[in-house]
Amino acid sequence: MSKHKTGSNMDYMLLATVVVLLAFGLLMLYSATFYIGTDFWTRQLGWTAIGLVVMFVFYKVPYSVWRVIALPMMIVTLVLLILVLVLGERVLGAQRAIFGSSVQPGVLARLVAVIYIAAWLASKGEQLNKIDYGLVPFGVIIGIVAGFVAMQPDLSTAVLIAITGLAMFFFAGGDPIQIFASLVLGTVGFFMAAMKFKSKYTYAATRLTDFLASFKDPSKMPYHVHSAILAISEGGLIGTGIGSGRLKFGYLPIPHTDSIFAVIGEEIGLVGTLLVIGLYIFLTYRGFRVTLESPDPFGSLLAFGITIMISSEALMNILVMTGLMPFTGTALPFFSYGGTE
Repeated sequence: MSKHKTGSNMDYMLLATVVVLLAFGLLMLYSATFYIGTDFWTRQLGWTAIGLVVMFVFYKVPYSVWRVIALPMMIVTLVLLILVLVLGERVLGAQRAIFGSSVQPGVLARLVAVIYIAAWLASKGEQLNKIDYGLVPFGVIIGIVAGFVAMQPDLSTAVLIAITGLAMFFFAGGDPIQIFASLVLGTVGFFMAAMKFKSKYTYAATRLTDFLASFKDPSKMPYHVHSAILAISEGGLIGTGIGSGRLKFGYLPIPHTDSIFAVIGEEIGLVGTLLVIGLYIFLTYRGFRVTLESPDPFGSLLAFGITIMISSEALMNILVMTGLMPFTGTALPFFSYGGTE
């Protein structure tokens, strides 16, 4: 949010957009959960308050500090990612949390990866396009972080980390040909790993198959996506009214997390969904402005990476809920229930 290392200047338009998204998110979360009590909303309100305090602390701390501690943060994150595979409790076929459900290293890895990659890319300068100095070690970094996350398995977060990392590599001046080559190699590597650990990724293959089949036969559309599209279509232009949606009452799966965009569509209609999309677009625009106004490569890359991470996650959720992308468990930033969203 600041132009200077000291954090002396704040982008108040960006701050206002974040506050509006948070307030809008709290309103829609209450609407999605009020019929089962206020626990979800109360916890989310607490997490929002904590998040605002953390944001203020980040604003006051010179962002150059994060460059200094980027490597230790990455090491700690990798240790946690290993621990979750060893000690994590398996829930619905996935191991994503340790210490109950209070710590999810995969979620932490998204932000830490952005900080570390920003510091790493900023240190390379003009030598970034040397394959042995840029692309190869960069591929190893992304491969290790995204690989550990994918092993949980949490493919949506792994893909998000890879997309954000590649975008940062390109923004730092990476050769487009090298980026294309890394995409090809990464895709091949992913499918080879999926074949080797077929039982772990059966669900992903099923989702992709269902997604492709739904274009020929809409009746084969996954239940979750079908329910979301039905909810959005029920909303029409202006929706049924906040709190008046019906499909969240047992028909729309997890309306307070992955499906909250569908709740918005049903209750506020096309107007509401376009408002949400518009807010994300404006947030992205302001984030890119901060990127361009940052006084050094690290600050610029950090702002760019965080902007891409948030906008990509929002885009993935919206595409899934509208049937334009294979189903993933991606949350909607600022709206979905959870202390990290």
